[in-house]
Amino acid sequence: MLENSFTWSKSFKNENTRKKMKQYPPISTDAEVSPVNKDNHDIEVSIIIPSQNKYPLNLFTLYSLELQTFHPARMEVIFINDASTDQTDDQLKGYSPQYHFKYIHSKEKLGRAKVRNLGIRSARGSLLIFLDAEMMVEPDFVANHYKHHQTKNNLILSGVMHSKALYSCVFPAFSEKKIDEITDLTKNNKEIYTRFRNRNGNLDQPFPLLNKDDLTRNTYRDLAFNAFPWFRQIIRNYGNDLEGFAFPWMAFLTGNVSIKKELIVQAGGFDEEFYHYGYEDWELGYRLYKMGAEYMVSEQLITYHQEHPVGESKWKEAVGNFGLFTIKHHDVDVLILGLELTGLTDLLTMSKILREYKALGQSSPEQFKKFQEKFVHILETIILMLQVDIRHFNILGASGFTSEQRKELLTDTKSLSGYPNLANFLKQVINS
Repeated sequence: MLENSFTWSKSFKNENTRKKMKQYPPISTDAEVSPVNKDNHDIEVSIIIPSQNKYPLNLFTLYSLELQTFHPARMEVIFINDASTDQTDDQLKGYSPQYHFKYIHSKEKLGRAKVRNLGIRSARGSLLIFLDAEMMVEPDFVANHYKHHQTKNNLILSGVMHSKALYSCVFPAFSEKKIDEITDLTKNNKEIYTRFRNRNGNLDQPFPLLNKDDLTRNTYRDLAFNAFPWFRQIIRNYGNDLEGFAFPWMAFLTGNVSIKKELIVQAGGFDEEFYHYGYEDWELGYRLYKMGAEYMVSEQLITYHQEHPVGESKWKEAVGNFGLFTIKHHDVDVLILGLELTGLTDLLTMSKILREYKALGQSSPEQFKKFQEKFVHILETIILMLQVDIRHFNILGASGFTSEQRKELLTDTKSLSGYPNLANFLKQVINS
């Protein structure tokens, strides 16, 4: 039997795997909650927006929600300021839009999972929409989310995969390349281009390219462009129902996703051990998937991601959270994500590898049983290498495969003629 190289996770895994949150945490005593500005008996939709240092992008997001065709008396926005140090608190304390607005200010950073659980606990609508603080939306955004949920109770509806990007602000940390991109985009609108060329004053602060009128007149669309190619790759190959895609739960992206409150409560909410950036949404999405939730994406839910600087620490945080994800769900469906993260393969090929692996288990149980342990061991090793940023150098050596075990793996590979993607991956591992 192969020695398990995943020993670093053993004690943690035994204690925490599949741990569910028993109840939502109470609102922190350090969190200030603004009074709600209207009666609440008609609220059907709650939009949950966590924000940490996203001013003034978050203000444009809230402005775009003021333009919704959905009746404002039937929707609420729960905006949670997660210990921001920018101007968010000063600007939003007295904010009073037409829709119900609840402003929660936590002076202590709660983290990405806990802050959303706070939003869930505070929500009064039966339908929840999770929205990132830098996502501007179209006027029919809420109405289209609401419409899709009227006939299904287990639906998870995502719009992130149809997102576009735009530059609503010029940030001091933007590179010259990004400034050149903004220059080209602003030429699509003479007024905004003039605004951009004449910018001056305090260059240490974000400079807004847009104002509230640009949202009303839809001129912000002149600054929009297609981004996020892997989203579009999924849709082109699997359609909006994600039929045949091995990872439909990847659509659970809290930048723009909706779900019935009853369903997310039943799942236990977000796992609060995910404090830093990344994978807290996919981990919950995976649990919901195993509960039987149905995933769908829609081009009727377009959002515009307002571009901003991203720190290099995000990658390390994401890798750490991915390791936590694999500890909590030590399943091949999750372990295999390391292939795309390390650059060993692309997302579509990874999906094909997983589907072939499962097909092998169904058609050739005896062959699969001998092969399974070696395959999982390889995935575990790839994840360990990712944690120390070695990526995919000499995978079998790092796995501790003996010469005899290498020969067995080569024999396994030759017998996988009906599983080309799985066989090609193993050849790549052997030659690494």
